[in-house]
Amino acid sequence: MGIRTIGIQLIVIITLVSVGCKSRKKVEETVAPVIDPVVIGGSNGPSSPDDSLYKAILDGDAKLGWFGAKVSAGYEIDKDSRSFTANLRIRKDSAIWMSISPALGIEVARVMITKDSLKFLNRIDGKYFKGNYSYLNELLQIDVNFQMVQSILLGNSYLHHAVENYIAIRENQELIFSTLKKRKMRRETELEIPEILSQEIWFSPASKKITRMEMKDYRPVREFIVNYNGFEEVDQMVVPNSLEIKANAKKQVKIRLDYSKININKTLNFPFTIPENYEPMH
Repeated sequence: MGIRTIGIQLIVIITLVSVGCKSRKKVEETVAPVIDPVVIGGSNGPSSPDDSLYKAILDGDAKLGWFGAKVSAGYEIDKDSRSFTANLRIRKDSAIWMSISPALGIEVARVMITKDSLKFLNRIDGKYFKGNYSYLNELLQIDVNFQMVQSILLGNSYLHHAVENYIAIRENQELIFSTLKKRKMRRETELEIPEILSQEIWFSPASKKITRMEMKDYRPVREFIVNYNGFEEVDQMVVPNSLEIKANAKKQVKIRLDYSKININKTLNFPFTIPENYEPMH
């Protein structure tokens, strides 16, 4: 497989996803009070201050403006597997940037993701890709957007659809925030067939972080799963340092991202210029 094909796949990977720390340590699990499970319904969704689990999930989000890290990544799309290293930079609610260097520190590709665009530079072949999220939506058969990508990379909460009702249940030492949405879709027969969408968020009261997220669509059957395998405290803020992503739809995608040299709230630049001699990638 050439860099041209890998380039498009890297955009898929980054969008599912993405020195000198003052203080940095592995987060230890400590005893924390368990939130009582609740069952809540209503058209307004989880907006009441009394919705304790949802509030706890939001409180656990990393409140940062900038994020930077070295990334060791491995991925498999159908039967093809690859690995690479990269520099990841995030400006919250603005841009996600990545420089890919498979070996010897030589950059072979660069990615820039904003709220409405995806850009990719192929340094090997002198080509570029410039487009929007429609490519990913078609490939993964799931509505992908900037907020979703950013939340996954930072380990923050993300609700994929408006919540009509939800249930909070306990599983071992974790709590599960589970939502369900039904909508009508018209087919060739003009009959209305219910499409069921669900999302579940696993939350650890001990670490006060999300440990797993699942989104499923039962007609047709599609799923998107994120597992957070480790966390670090950096400058008094808890962020993930290892995560796994799995998507089953038009293609089967598996990704692992391990962060190192994490830095928080340090101003970063996002250089991205398409050279005049580069040709568009098709």
